[in-house]
Amino acid sequence: MRYLFLAIILLTIIAAGTYAYLGGTREPKVTLETTVAPLYLAGQPFHGKVTGDAFGTLFRQAKDAQARLHGDLANLYLNDPETAHDTIQAFIGLAVADTTQALPTGFRYRVVPAGQRILAARLSGVSYLLAPNKLYPAALEAVKAQKLTQRGDFYLERFGANEESEVWVGVK
Repeated sequence: MRYLFLAIILLTIIAAGTYAYLGGTREPKVTLETTVAPLYLAGQPFHGKVTGDAFGTLFRQAKDAQARLHGDLANLYLNDPETAHDTIQAFIGLAVADTTQALPTGFRYRVVPAGQRILAARLSGVSYLLAPNKLYPAALEAVKAQKLTQRGDFYLERFGANEESEVWVGVK
């Protein structure tokens, strides 16, 4: 029994160390902003359940195209999956600097126009594996705390170099 207790303590310490190493103890900074420049995305549209294979395939294709297109992984969600019963409408791909590059098969460009009123939650030094679970709650809590109205049709997540991550939640 004593060895089981020691094993549990050891596993807990390893898990806590891994969580801290991946940046799990860092807190996001949240600001209310209006975007000043358009954001160019290169990717593929998706409409369906997040649990299907097609959704994961699009993420892998975006990751594979990242070195060629020199962009940050970026996904634009056009509805709230919780209110749409896990069915989402999204654009999965990369944020790119311009729209002059030839795209991989199936990819297309999409522009997020300037002038979007957003709550932006940002993190540095946090693995993209942990970032969404820290960014979304922080942004949505700020919506409530600042008594803003969420748009419900605009959620953008971006995972950049050096573990720079951000989530934009559209507000009215």
